[in-house]
Amino acid sequence: MGPFPSPFQPFRDQRGFALLLTLTLLAFVVLLLVALATYTRVETAVAGNMQRQAQARENALLALDVALDQLQQQAGPDQRVTATAESRSGVNPQKRHYTGVWNGDDAERSPRAWLASGAEAGGVDLEAAIPAARAVTLVGTRTDGSTAANATVAELQDIRVPGVPGVSPAGSTVIGRYAWWVGDQGVKAPVAVGDSTESITFAPYDSGELRSRLRQQIALGAGAADPGGNPFFEPRDLNNRDLVANGKIAAFNQISLLRNGANAAVGLVPLQSRFHIWSANNFGVLANPKLGGLRQDLSLMPDLLGKEFAAWANYESYMEEPTPEAAAAADPTPPAPFPNYSSADALRRRYRISTGNDEARVVPVLSFFYLTFGVRKPTAASPYTVSLRWAAALWNPYSSALVPEALRLEISGLPNQVDIVNADAGSTAASFSLRERYGEPLRVALPWTLPSGSPVSDKQSWLPGRVYNWTSEAGAAPVTGENAGRFDSADLSSFANGLLDSIPGDVSVNGSTRLALTLPDSTTLTLRLVRARDDATIATYTSPTYLPVTTTTPSLASNDTSPLGFLFRLGEGIDSIATGSEWLTTDGLDPRNVNITADALRAVPGGPDPTAYGVPIRIYEPDRLLNRDKTTGTSYDEDVPVFELPRTPLLSLGILQHFPIEGLRPFAIGNPWGSTAELNSIRMGEFFDRFFFSGLTTAVTPSVTVAGDLRMPNPLLQPLRKLDGAKPDVADLRDTIGSGARSSRYFLQGGAFNINATSTAAWAPVLRGIRFPAPQSFTYLDVSEATGTAEDTATASVQSGEAHFFRFSQSAQETYKANPGLAETGSAVSSPANTHLFRRGVRALSAEQVSALAMRIGELVTLKLRTDGPFRSLEEFISPQSLFAGVDSSGIPGSPRSVLEAAIADSELNASIAEFSSQWLTQGDILTALAPVLFARSDTFLIRSYGEAVNPATGATEGRAWCEATVQRVPEYFDASADDAVVLPDALTSELNLRYGRRFKVISFRWLTRSDI
Repeated sequence: MGPFPSPFQPFRDQRGFALLLTLTLLAFVVLLLVALATYTRVETAVAGNMQRQAQARENALLALDVALDQLQQQAGPDQRVTATAESRSGVNPQKRHYTGVWNGDDAERSPRAWLASGAEAGGVDLEAAIPAARAVTLVGTRTDGSTAANATVAELQDIRVPGVPGVSPAGSTVIGRYAWWVGDQGVKAPVAVGDSTESITFAPYDSGELRSRLRQQIALGAGAADPGGNPFFEPRDLNNRDLVANGKIAAFNQISLLRNGANAAVGLVPLQSRFHIWSANNFGVLANPKLGGLRQDLSLMPDLLGKEFAAWANYESYMEEPTPEAAAAADPTPPAPFPNYSSADALRRRYRISTGNDEARVVPVLSFFYLTFGVRKPTAASPYTVSLRWAAALWNPYSSALVPEALRLEISGLPNQVDIVNADAGSTAASFSLRERYGEPLRVALPWTLPSGSPVSDKQSWLPGRVYNWTSEAGAAPVTGENAGRFDSADLSSFANGLLDSIPGDVSVNGSTRLALTLPDSTTLTLRLVRARDDATIATYTSPTYLPVTTTTPSLASNDTSPLGFLFRLGEGIDSIATGSEWLTTDGLDPRNVNITADALRAVPGGPDPTAYGVPIRIYEPDRLLNRDKTTGTSYDEDVPVFELPRTPLLSLGILQHFPIEGLRPFAIGNPWGSTAELNSIRMGEFFDRFFFSGLTTAVTPSVTVAGDLRMPNPLLQPLRKLDGAKPDVADLRDTIGSGARSSRYFLQGGAFNINATSTAAWAPVLRGIRFPAPQSFTYLDVSEATGTAEDTATASVQSGEAHFFRFSQSAQETYKANPGLAETGSAVSSPANTHLFRRGVRALSAEQVSALAMRIGELVTLKLRTDGPFRSLEEFISPQSLFAGVDSSGIPGSPRSVLEAAIADSELNASIAEFSSQWLTQGDILTALAPVLFARSDTFLIRSYGEAVNPATGATEGRAWCEATVQRVPEYFDASADDAVVLPDALTSELNLRYGRRFKVISFRWLTRSDI
């Protein structure tokens, strides 16, 4: 048995337990303190990192503010233009996408500033590389696929503070850095623009036919293409049209959501290489970069270009409404001018002949005139009988039909002395005056009366481009009033087919005597074409001067004795080589002129010799453009439309090429040959900077969308809110008439593109702005060759993603059908008369042709930028310059040319076109499509900025941040409370507005990560 336990043992056990517990608690406390210290340290580190990252973001926002300030100062005023640095010689690859700003009202080669960090500190040297320690990449591999060597890099700017305790109490210390870059969006092709034309349903676009023609009048966004020029994706097709509707694709990376032809998403990777050439959309302020101020709305005030233009633009005043009542009232027109013409949605319209006297000038043209006369004396007892025969042809030069109407010719200047020579006796047998016998002037009627039994299908209307003939009435006696003419005739073969008159004569002359005629004086005829119903003069024609005739070959007195004649035709392509005056390419020879001089007329084939035209010469010449084969000529193959009349409110300044201007070459407005001429005391090249068309004529009341926005005829005009936040209505737009019709204060122009872009890959999609991809189409009248017309329901369609340029942007479907090489009804024989070239009214360019044209435009713009800086205005862009000298549109080598004229010629796009026709692509045709969206500057910019936080003690960078903002210039001034948007620059009252111009607004913002760069 062991010893008893000690009485102190329990106490000892309790003390050990307490010690153990104490040690455990102490260990726990120590652990807790260590944990708390660690947590505090981590939290402090995180807080520090967050603070440094927040500071970096603040510095990035500071950089954005600096960028906005520089952009506002440099590009805010109207009189600024922008371009990128990539065309500059010696530019460092890091800086080739820098944006430069130039004054719009001088010719300085160097810009005011390059918009990248450093501009605020004295300027940017484009050629010098940025040292690696001072460089930050803002557009790199993840943005545009570029390598480090050609990424877009900006120079870091230090952020310093004075006197940091413990670091630099006496000096300044770097606590952060920033950098920024402004990218020019306007030089990129806007490839994700939707087509909203179907939502434009107000009059006159309540007609589906007219609504569809909106797509051929203005470019509705660029057409993206692959490197081969073929469509890459189509925002208008069934896969994408809902995605792009109402501007849903607003940012570049959102283009990746669109689907290609295989219905697969475009994706982000293919977009990288196109970051600098594509944008979703761009918007431009409708302002004048040369003179400043907002553009004026010619739809609201067409008389800004004069009353003649206002009358021409008011097409409703001379276009016939398609109703049975209107057709029946057009005496003597049959009641059905076209099949289905009474439909409100008729494909065609007719225009009333109007003379330009307080109305538009819409006139037929005298294309042929022939007058011949001869003498008979069958017996000694009979008097001399004189027969005067005449023939005339009138041409409808328009791509739309005219309302047929009775006209009259008044012919002055007939020979005042004609000697009848007895060749056998060697003496003058008698003399007489044609003026006394037939009147001074001789008046002949040109009625629109259908010959008995004649087919009427092509004579119910004066069809587009069609020539009709009239001749003297057979066997009629001359009257002092109006002598009858035969409609649609070309028969002058018989002596009896003329105006017969008797004169006294030498009774010793008989039927076996030989007679001749002599004209001792030269002859110049003056013809006045008159509208019969009111005696209004349509045009006056002065013939070539015909030589005196001293001898002729005598003929028996019983025959048509030695007839003499005078013949002239309107000069055309077949005459050009012989005369040196090109068809439609010479000043003063516009066939629509009020006064047509002898320079525009040709005495062919016999020249100025009256003896060459004694034997009747037929009107019909199949090798000439302007001919018509009697009553059998019903085929459209003989029709030659050249000019267009307005059919709907005008939407593009390019369409003004069809406005007739006395004394100038046709198609003057918008083409190089008319840029320095004036209309209403304004240079016509200047129109493109000073004016625009909203489509808001007096007859148009735009609808309003569900969101309350105006829906304008030009679907790319984006309405803006007023200063009070309200949305403008039609009354607001019309109220601007009092301030010079500057409705531009309420709009931005979508689809905008900067003409100083040098990228071929950007120009090519822009040139494809008018195209007809499925399900859209260009639908035209499928005319019958047998009748020259067709039912409105007889149509055919073209679907094409190619670039289309319309000469007849409002009416091409009425004359599109053509058979190449044919100019004679019912004949398969080819002819030099290229009528088919004139009918089409639209030129389509293949992918290869677009690429060639775009490449040449880019090269020429680059040449301009390198030589003397950017184009300061659209006027400069469309005007001839010696810098681009070469063979111009008239075929003259070494002539100054505009960029587009030179690019067209150098690309040989017209090399296979034999006539200056609607197939001969001109600058005016390109401007018809692109004028609304072309600008000499950009108003949409992308800013990327960077900020970093620097530890002032160590100098280490401890936080980095990147951000991106899209900014848009708007019509309101920087200080909108001081000056109204319509005030011109020289009338501004606010110093802020003088300095900053119009306000830039941030329209989108996002933070970026390193992986986004």
